[in-house]
Amino acid sequence: MSNAKIIADELAARASDVAAYLLPHGKKSGSEWKAGSVRGEPGTSLSVRISGTKKGVWSDFATDEKGDMLDLFAACRGLSILEAMREAAQWLGVTLDMPAKPAKTYARPAKPKSHAPKAGGLRWLTESRKLTAETVAAFKVGEYERDGKTYVVLPFLRDGEFINAKHRNVDDKRDMRQESGAEPCLFGWHLVTPRDRQIVLCEGEIDAMTLRQFGYCALSPNAGAGNFQWLENDWDRLAQFSDIVVAFDADEAGQKGAQEAIRRIGVERCRLCTFAGYKDANEALQAGEDGEFFYEAIRAAKFVDPEGLQSFGDFIGRVKSMFYPAPGSTEPGYVLEVGAKRYEWMRFRPGEVTVWTGINGHGKSQFIAQEAVQQCGQGARWCVFSGEMLPATQLHRLCRLSSGSAKPTPAYLDAMGEWLGERMWVITKVGSIALEPLLELFAYANRRYGCDAFLIDSLMMLDIPEDGNGAFTAQKKAVQLLADFAKRHGVHVHLVAHPRKGRDEKESPGKMDVAGSSKITDGADNVLTIWSAKRDPQAEGYDPEEIDGFVKLTKQRNGDVQERVVPLWSHTESRQFCSDARRRTVPLIPFDRQEVPA
Repeated sequence: MSNAKIIADELAARASDVAAYLLPHGKKSGSEWKAGSVRGEPGTSLSVRISGTKKGVWSDFATDEKGDMLDLFAACRGLSILEAMREAAQWLGVTLDMPAKPAKTYARPAKPKSHAPKAGGLRWLTESRKLTAETVAAFKVGEYERDGKTYVVLPFLRDGEFINAKHRNVDDKRDMRQESGAEPCLFGWHLVTPRDRQIVLCEGEIDAMTLRQFGYCALSPNAGAGNFQWLENDWDRLAQFSDIVVAFDADEAGQKGAQEAIRRIGVERCRLCTFAGYKDANEALQAGEDGEFFYEAIRAAKFVDPEGLQSFGDFIGRVKSMFYPAPGSTEPGYVLEVGAKRYEWMRFRPGEVTVWTGINGHGKSQFIAQEAVQQCGQGARWCVFSGEMLPATQLHRLCRLSSGSAKPTPAYLDAMGEWLGERMWVITKVGSIALEPLLELFAYANRRYGCDAFLIDSLMMLDIPEDGNGAFTAQKKAVQLLADFAKRHGVHVHLVAHPRKGRDEKESPGKMDVAGSSKITDGADNVLTIWSAKRDPQAEGYDPEEIDGFVKLTKQRNGDVQERVVPLWSHTESRQFCSDARRRTVPLIPFDRQEVPA
């Protein structure tokens, strides 16, 4: 549920107290609180329902203002919705803030040299796209000529700043560019008022302009339906909207992007909208559709039904692609990778849980850390919880093994910090944590930053009993929650679970040796063991050709390979695992400014 909806509902539940607090000069009249205006003067034109089925609804018959209790809070205090949310949350004693990565800073580009649209640009906007001159002016569209070609400039303006601009050749859609290095954000913010509660999210700028022309508050991403970089930067600003109508293009890419936008923003406040018979809003406008058509389309927008019940027929397309994959396509997920070698038979798929086990001190955390970096190189985004290790200590380990050296240069450390900063997030709590709040943090990282791989290192750091009455039941429930989280969000969860104490450390534990309930490995999709031979390079008779350890697959529910062993050789200085006895490290994070240290 969105923060705005949470606060509005909490205020409605205490409508009588809220009305008395905001309108102290008013008075109770039956099921209503009466006042003269939102400024609190005596009178009866302002009515707040404080009980009954419409509890929390208000209307000022003198000014035609109305809304829910959060709107009343904003109106009485003269605040924007975001400001009202903060003040109301403080009054309610509700904490809604989630931990967030510090916002990335972007250089503001210079404003393009352009003039008000005329001739070619104006004809394209008004005659071809059917936008009015007033709409064009409201969005501050510019125009310029270069090399005999006419370009329109669609500026991205927000909080009084010029953020970005899209340059579009009016005669060639392929001739389009944005300002280099500019902040990804939504188009149309400068026309959003602090009191707006509904927004229509379109795929293209012209579509947003079309809907604004018919009176709708509309925004559009800067890079189409498949790119969500804007979401991180505009996340907080979207909090003021309790009704987000997603109206992306009707083609396959647009509908796929719409579903992802709804999932990440939150299904509880998003409705899916289509313009029947048309690809997008502007195509409908060009065909002569009027305000009533758009009103009906947005009114009819539906919430996306929760998962749970579908026909088998809905999946036949996916099954066909499994039997007959398209040329160049790959199965979703990330491949097991050790140094320079990839093992295609082991894939960490979305919607799955992997249990990692191994004797203490045998390199579980070290190997998983390396695997995380190598998966990030394949496109993954990780979020890590290790209650046993401080974040700086974790990063120190990551930098050593990622560089393949004992002491990477300061310049390389900066490069690694920048690279990892875009691909890995860490839960900073040290010590045990309850599973439910941890999963809330994971869900936030997935929605806001696109994290699709999550690590819990280890099960013993969760607030779950290891033994005693009810321990096995609690462990089973924990694994069920992790599996549900993975499937619901389409992500992969990695869980470290320690084995029972064996006779000695010469034999590696298997899936049956994991301590606790058997449901831990029964509920997992994959089980892997890390084992180290604990060899001393300085010992007499040391053979460098012999392996230093291995990673062993003992379960893979959805793969053709069920059991396999991958030999490991360890590079002592960097603690990087290598794929052969030469122990040649591989720089896991690119660095072009100088040679990577050996």
